[in-house]
Amino acid sequence: MNRAVLQALLPALAALAAGFVLLRLVVLVSGARLELRRLRSLHRSEEGAVQSLSFVLTLPLFIMIVMFIVQVSQLMIGIMGVHYAAFAAARAAIVWTPARIPGGSMGEAREIENELQPPLRTETPLNLTFTGSGTDFEGSQAYASHKLEKILGAAAMATAPFSPSRKMVEPINCSQCGIQAWAFQALYQRLVSSSGNSKIPERLLNKLSYAYWNTQVELAFLDKDTLDGPTYNPRELILFDGLPQQNDEGEWIRNWVPHEVGWQDPMRLTITHDFALLPGPGRFLAKYIVRADGGTDRVSSRVQIRGGGQDRVPWSRSAYTVPISASATLTSEGFKPLLAYEQNIN
Repeated sequence: MNRAVLQALLPALAALAAGFVLLRLVVLVSGARLELRRLRSLHRSEEGAVQSLSFVLTLPLFIMIVMFIVQVSQLMIGIMGVHYAAFAAARAAIVWTPARIPGGSMGEAREIENELQPPLRTETPLNLTFTGSGTDFEGSQAYASHKLEKILGAAAMATAPFSPSRKMVEPINCSQCGIQAWAFQALYQRLVSSSGNSKIPERLLNKLSYAYWNTQVELAFLDKDTLDGPTYNPRELILFDGLPQQNDEGEWIRNWVPHEVGWQDPMRLTITHDFALLPGPGRFLAKYIVRADGGTDRVSSRVQIRGGGQDRVPWSRSAYTVPISASATLTSEGFKPLLAYEQNIN
């Protein structure tokens, strides 16, 4: 994506070079000469208004160049931030997957060690999105998952620093989110001595809200311990009248869970964040890009104007966005214990 953006900016650079060449020709034709003595006294001169004309002619081009430099710099920061978000989500996944979470009165399901919520299977990834009241996976809100909330919360926490601080979406008010807005604001106040600025909490809430609404997570894992085994996790025996059952070969029949993430099973987290562009460069990138080599433009088709009625995100104002994706793979390091230990999440 970086290379495509830089290639798309080549026509602007060519126009800038042509402008300098034309300016040089005008200077030569006019017979202008460089006189340092008069140049030193120029700041005291109040005669004529030629300097105003040159200022008006060059200022728009200068502002456009500066805006594109700022936009490209922000894109680089966003790409690095999304890569870190992928690592943060993968780290949260391998830490929380081996935990046992008791069910709560707020709709949380009781979660077992080394198991995530179906319909996750080794061949079926799980897509996590934010719905306003919590994390949605595969369109099912029948129950909440504390583990999945922590994974999406880690991704949103990592993308919040480069999210817009102005109000772009409706503020979140989620009691089940993996990252609470009040905790995010309190952490910033402890790290930065800016308690006198009353706008800081509002801006932090805007950043976290945008990050939650515009960050999606795809969770996939490879089940190295297949149905036929071997397994590092102790599976429960299938009992009948209190006695364990055996197959025709005399082996104990154990219960196999397709959404169980075993020890050292690779977990792949893919983060997609809709990065907010600046209004000016965003409009230009969405409509007016022409590649220097004459090839098909791959930038403007990815830049979208958001804020319409068909969008699931509750936008407060329209914005130009471009998706940035990154993936990270880590292995689950938690054994499934024989003696259960429930994590206190309150």
